[in-house]
Amino acid sequence: MLYYLNNWRNRDHATIYGGAAMFDLWADGHEDKRAREMSPGDTCLVLSRSGRNDATIGCYSFTRAFRGPDDPITKRGVWVLEGALVRRETMPKLAAATHPEYARFFDKRGHVCQWSVLRDA
Repeated sequence: MLYYLNNWRNRDHATIYGGAAMFDLWADGHEDKRAREMSPGDTCLVLSRSGRNDATIGCYSFTRAFRGPDDPITKRGVWVLEGALVRRETMPKLAAATHPEYARFFDKRGHVCQWSVLRDA
């Protein structure tokens, strides 16, 4: 399965949670469902901001999800996703928006979508 993970806010998950953390999801609602259905070996594309006009996409092989500490501000539970980096690519945001593998992260005007996680078949 392929997952698109939107980290446009540039949270440094490895620093926050340690280990091979690549992303985090809320442990309720839609995000909880996605975290629970992920299986080792699934592909995760993680979009991050790189400078003012560039995007970095990391491709990870998902290894596991575990419950991290509750968010101190919202008191909501968190799933921490870990994975092995397969490759990382930086390109202009506009090029990423039209790239066949990365276009799902963007709307038709080239703006980054607001969702956190999408699953693709």
